[in-house]
Amino acid sequence: MAMGNFLPTLNGQASHGYNWGQRIDQFTNQFATARIQSNNLGIASSINLFGGMRQVNTMKQASINTDISELNYQKMRNDIALNVASAYLNVLVNKEFADIARRTHDATERQVKRMEKLVNAGQMSQGNLNEISAQESTDNANVVSTSNSYEMSKLTLMQLLQLDLKKIDEFQIIDPDMEEIEQLILISNPDVIVQAALNNFPEIKSAALNVLSADLGKKIANAGYYPSLNANFSYGTGYSGAAKVVTGNPDTMSLPIGTVLGSGEYVLSLPQLIYGNEDFKTKPFNNQLKDNVNRSLFFTLNIPLFNGFATRSSSKQAEISFINAELQFEQAKTTIEQNVYRAYNDAKASLSNYYANKASVTSNEKAFEWAELRYEQGLSNITEYADSRTRLENARATVTRSKYDFIFKLKILEFYQGKTISLK
Repeated sequence: MAMGNFLPTLNGQASHGYNWGQRIDQFTNQFATARIQSNNLGIASSINLFGGMRQVNTMKQASINTDISELNYQKMRNDIALNVASAYLNVLVNKEFADIARRTHDATERQVKRMEKLVNAGQMSQGNLNEISAQESTDNANVVSTSNSYEMSKLTLMQLLQLDLKKIDEFQIIDPDMEEIEQLILISNPDVIVQAALNNFPEIKSAALNVLSADLGKKIANAGYYPSLNANFSYGTGYSGAAKVVTGNPDTMSLPIGTVLGSGEYVLSLPQLIYGNEDFKTKPFNNQLKDNVNRSLFFTLNIPLFNGFATRSSSKQAEISFINAELQFEQAKTTIEQNVYRAYNDAKASLSNYYANKASVTSNEKAFEWAELRYEQGLSNITEYADSRTRLENARATVTRSKYDFIFKLKILEFYQGKTISLK
């Protein structure tokens, strides 16, 4: 559209009408009193020769706005990629939680079967069997809960991928073949990531282009202070029912125009042609269109003197828009920097949590082995056994969450560096 502002306008017009009463016919320049048919045909063209560089700057601004739209599209894709990656990792976490719950339930189920044999052999009381059976029911409820969370996380991922939710039972994820966390490297200097994000992220480029667009907006608004020059050309013709041509043979007649002084003899005029109404007919339509052609070319210079402060208001608004664009650009850079440092610190914290939780799992595994052995030998009750196992489950769940949390934070940092999010 901005490019089209450089092209001339071209419009055609046609009219057909009738007139009654006395008027001067535009094609015959004579008074006409009868009903007269008239037609007008024509084309007109106009082009702006100078308008304070408004058109040039508008075209530049349109080109920049196109680039901004493309960058905004890229940002939307990035946001979707991050959301999908987060949802995918959430599915992995919930899947591991469900696996932990099932393994715990299976272990309790084995204890139930063992206890049944001991009760039947008379080595354990029925009360002990009831306690471990109650624990199995609790574990089974935990399996159902974690499985539901897993299914809900799958549903969220399917919604983001716009898949058919009716096929959730068929939807399965593939566990990524990820490296061990110990083999993953966290960059030591987050400033490198910040600089890469400022150079690559589309929202930064978009904000910078918004500043350029707003600067052109000021020039466009200020164009109202400059004179404008336009060229106009028109070509037209027409038809009038009052236009006549001679078709008959006129009579010749001399009319008295005075008398001779003294003798009273008439003085006659030179012979004149006398026409009757039957000697005329309306000039043909095609002939009139050809004979009535008119052309015009003129230039119009408009000099703005006063327009109710409209240009001044537009200029002030454009200046404000430019200042806002600059502030938004700085805010975008600050936001990116804050997000990078937050993600970096979160990644460091997640890595520290992972190592601490990993050590906790090792300790709780040993503690549970001892608690399980004591319970099987009848040296402890079900409460002590369940407490030890709960601590182990919590430790395993925590280390799982911290592992995926670190991986996700690390992938975000790689994403800020312009790398594609990939879990291999």
